[in-house]
Amino acid sequence: MAWYHEHISETPGVCGGYPCIRRSRVSVRLVIEGLRQGATFDDLLQRWPHLRREQVEAAVAYYVNHPTRVEEDIRRHQEAWEQLTSEPVES
Repeated sequence: MAWYHEHISETPGVCGGYPCIRRSRVSVRLVIEGLRQGATFDDLLQRWPHLRREQVEAAVAYYVNHPTRVEEDIRRHQEAWEQLTSEPVES
């Protein structure tokens, strides 16, 4: 088992069953999206002060080794956002 698996879990009903940092609701998707938007590890640790650096590093390592799974979560969230924002608001 890879070292990062001790920090990453996939649990039905938690973060949609997609990978997240164990004992948190911070998904690997959020870490990767934050980094893609220019955040540094220190920025992410300020955003989520309950996390340790090795947990954020584990999320990145998980992504490097399982990009398809994380990209699926990113795509699913993007599609849901597009659907929500394209529907007319009822008054």
